[in-house]
Amino acid sequence: MPRFSCFLETSDQPVTPDHPVWSLPLPSSRPSTTRGLRAEPGKVPSVGDYLGAIQLFLEGPAQDAIAQCLTQRGAGLSYPEAFRIYLAKHGEFYHPARVKACGAGNCFQWVVNVAASPAGNALIRKEYALLQQLARQCQPVYVPEVHAFAEVQSAGGLCLPMFLGEWFSGYHEFHLTRSTPSGELGLVLWDPESGNRFLDREPCAKLYCRAARILTHYFNPSSFECIGAWHHAAGDFVVRLSASGVDVRLVSVREYRSLLRSRHEPEGADGDIRTILEALLLFLLQVSIRMRLDRLDGVGQIAWSGPEAVKGTLAGVLEALADKPAPAGLPLDVLFSRYLASCTEEDLLDLCRGLAAKTFNPDSPELPLVISRLPEHAAELAEAILRL
Repeated sequence: MPRFSCFLETSDQPVTPDHPVWSLPLPSSRPSTTRGLRAEPGKVPSVGDYLGAIQLFLEGPAQDAIAQCLTQRGAGLSYPEAFRIYLAKHGEFYHPARVKACGAGNCFQWVVNVAASPAGNALIRKEYALLQQLARQCQPVYVPEVHAFAEVQSAGGLCLPMFLGEWFSGYHEFHLTRSTPSGELGLVLWDPESGNRFLDREPCAKLYCRAARILTHYFNPSSFECIGAWHHAAGDFVVRLSASGVDVRLVSVREYRSLLRSRHEPEGADGDIRTILEALLLFLLQVSIRMRLDRLDGVGQIAWSGPEAVKGTLAGVLEALADKPAPAGLPLDVLFSRYLASCTEEDLLDLCRGLAAKTFNPDSPELPLVISRLPEHAAELAEAILRL
């Protein structure tokens, strides 16, 4: 049988049944340090229940999927000799664990997403299906490949739904921070192994560009379906920096639905193109607003990014549209650029205000910040469009 060892976030934080954390309840949100692990009201699994349930999952329902993955990778072994389970982070919906499987001189990594809250239980089956759907529909794939959904009974008697997924090795969360050397607002890359590091302005713009490109890649011009309910504060986008540039992936898809409530039959080809461009404008504005929202250092107060997010978002949307089918013989990015040129700053502001009213919960703590920033946002977006 494979050997299992458990850790908090890194290899220098081993957790065993005699560790004080083992019997504590899982937090309902991410702590900035292990000191955040503390008891909370309500019946929730302990850290030990959580880690034990993942072990049962790996030994049982996920075993065939792991063996198949290893075969596809040419690993030279039918099943790992040892597993190292890391409690990666805590979120509103899931408690993801990073699983490192070793054998025959090789190591491979996966994520096990575990739902341990009512919100997570309500979502996890839907998200598992959406990730499978998008992997089939859109190439290339920027979301994790997923396998082996199961509900596992924990030692404490709770049923924990979970699934095995691709772990994007070398990719890390990034968040707005004021802890930069200059004290100005900037981006920090979370890297628990090598240490956090601050990003220069140029990588920041490219990062936002890549994130917007991914969202536009999954925008369907026929049905107007797109990925929604994503948020930087949840760590949904992760980035890998290398000598070859900035690479981004999307780790979660909680929603995929049409921007428009109903799809009316177009009045000929011109009407259809006009509807597509109108939907794309709503998509761009929605992405451009949400791209700017985060929480300071991932857990602090709500923050609003600088103008590099606007420039990056516009560039990423147009880059992805260039790869989509061209209606009326003109590339979609060219058509959309011309359409954007006809929009005034006032048009953009009116539409942004309407979107904010419709897409944010009236009680959302983000809404007051968004409303106060929209005039500035519309002006920056109009300026970026003029520079196309």
